[in-house]
Amino acid sequence: MKRSNDRWAREKAPPTFRLHIRRRSGIRGFTLIELLVVVSIIALLLSILLPSLRTARRQARLVKCLAHARGLGQAGMIFAADHRGRFQLSANEGNIRRADPTGREYEYDVQGELLSWPVAMALSSGMKNYDRNFLWGVRAIDWAEAKSRESFMSDEFPMALCPSDRVKISTPFYPRDGSIRSVPPEELNMPPDGNSYWGRLSYGINEDIVGADAGGNQHPACWKNGCRGELQPCAGDRLEGNLDRIYDPGTCLLLVDAGPDTEEEAGTPPEPGGQGGFANLIISAKAAGPTLADFQFYWKRRMPKKRHPKGSVNVLFADFHGQTVLPTDFYTGNEVLSGLPTDYNTQVRVSPYRPWITAELDR
Repeated sequence: MKRSNDRWAREKAPPTFRLHIRRRSGIRGFTLIELLVVVSIIALLLSILLPSLRTARRQARLVKCLAHARGLGQAGMIFAADHRGRFQLSANEGNIRRADPTGREYEYDVQGELLSWPVAMALSSGMKNYDRNFLWGVRAIDWAEAKSRESFMSDEFPMALCPSDRVKISTPFYPRDGSIRSVPPEELNMPPDGNSYWGRLSYGINEDIVGADAGGNQHPACWKNGCRGELQPCAGDRLEGNLDRIYDPGTCLLLVDAGPDTEEEAGTPPEPGGQGGFANLIISAKAAGPTLADFQFYWKRRMPKKRHPKGSVNVLFADFHGQTVLPTDFYTGNEVLSGLPTDYNTQVRVSPYRPWITAELDR
């Protein structure tokens, strides 16, 4: 009955309605040409959008890296407030005794070992279980040995890592050699023969500020008044973490992106004179001037060139404000210097002293 009624309705329907019914009943698919056109349009859109998406991801990682640097700055402020305006010392055994003869100015573990600055910052940020250097990193002689012990490194302090860092392993350098006292648990199978600690670390510390000099007849280590550190006796002493002695702390870096760009670079043996060492230490010693670009010109392999877009780096200044700085130009036509910045769009000093006169750079 229902079928006959449907047939009657179709026969009685106006011609235009009957035509619409016939069109709907004949389902039509896409032709091959139409499919190819759609696929081509999608491919074109992807080719346009993917570079933008990659750029957006890199920019997001840059912002997160800067946030981590600022987080370290917050921990540094807390540390300085608890230690009479000083940042954690970064020095070797003899220099530690000279800078802190009472052993009360800085943070040490229960065995009297100076805590590396990342561990001291972790403590200041509230991680009370980080009271030994070996709870953060491993003892090793070089990057390759540290890499082989990567599974023993702690991942509980992500603030010390930049999300764009492809290597993710470096050394704060100090404490070192005879100043290392703590013995890690035997079950970790880490013999205490390494001369320094290595761990998850993407930032370098300014040794001009947090280091200490041995004293005696040795030349000071900081660029000052046109005098090169470690080369001329008129240069300046390291500040032993005393932040109050820094001239214009808003332009003098405390922390900065540091380390190689790739694991291949990290495993490359040091160049003659130690210039290839990947210790995350930023210093004006031997540099031809007081700025970050001067440092990079001499210590060519201690900072990344490609970690962030356009060669930019994140800097935490000595007044604890963070900023992304961009190179204003790069060296070209020289394979050794290629990719190194000639200067930055914001003045970034390494030397904590007043940049009285900058001598002509012998480049």
